[in-house]
Amino acid sequence: MMVELLVLGCTGIVVFLHGANFFFHLLTQHFAVRALSFLGFVGW
Repeated sequence: MMVELLVLGCTGIVVFLHGANFFFHLLTQHFAVRALSFLGFVGW
């Protein structure tokens, strides 16, 4: 029982980290694109 809980907990943490990493990547990409377009607009 303890081992199963441990495995479930570790799997949950790994899945959560992957999800957070993916979300963070999307967010940073979105902000980078917005910042670049804004800078391009100002420079133009």
